[in-house]
Amino acid sequence: MVFTDATSGVTTYGACRSLSVPEPDQDGTVVLDFNRALNLPCAFSGMPVCPVAPAENRLPFAVEAGEKTPHSQQH
Repeated sequence: MVFTDATSGVTTYGACRSLSVPEPDQDGTVVLDFNRALNLPCAFSGMPVCPVAPAENRLPFAVEAGEKTPHSQQH
């Protein structure tokens, strides 16, 4: 899945980051490990086209875990 959060464009790549979602447990529970949040290829180059996070994946809180803004994209 792709998502944004309160760190997007501040300490993490502004467009979105990605997170692999595991299969649900037998009771339907899914544990999201945001430590594994990754930048998509568009974070490193202007050539690739990356998806936009849908409204339901725009988190209103900061996810400090996972990959940060690449040094080549920092101002």
